[in-house]
Amino acid sequence: MKKIARRGRVRLLPYVPAELGERLVQVCASSGVTESAVVEAALRQYLDGTSDRTLLFRRLDRLGRAVERDHRDLELLTETFAVFMRLWFAHTPSIPEDGKHAARMTAESRYRQFVQHVAEHFSGGRRFLDDLPREVLSDDAEIDRAGESAMDADSGQ
Repeated sequence: MKKIARRGRVRLLPYVPAELGERLVQVCASSGVTESAVVEAALRQYLDGTSDRTLLFRRLDRLGRAVERDHRDLELLTETFAVFMRLWFAHTPSIPEDGKHAARMTAESRYRQFVQHVAEHFSGGRRFLDDLPREVLSDDAEIDRAGESAMDADSGQ
């Protein structure tokens, strides 16, 4: 690459495939922008890691981790409910016929109290899942490294 300094700018003479050069000329002619401006914008975007592809990869990584957390939470709640039901069936005695009406009335009252308690607890902001340990799937630095490696892989093609 040959560099010639001129008015605070450097002249680059890279080689690109003929097809790419023709596309550059066509885009510049149709949009009225200089080739230098297009190449400068593309280089800035590539070197800064701000291309749409990089930003999409970062966003997809974040969404993927959120889905994994939601999946884990759902599995945990499902298992918790299953354990509760096993314990409830194991420790709830059969009710004789003459006591079933009273048991239904008591159950309805207790259920309404339960729903009210859950609503109050849930609106308070603290939930059962908040009490459980959470594993760290990745942090922002790891996301940035993944985005950079994707950019490096793209540039190697």
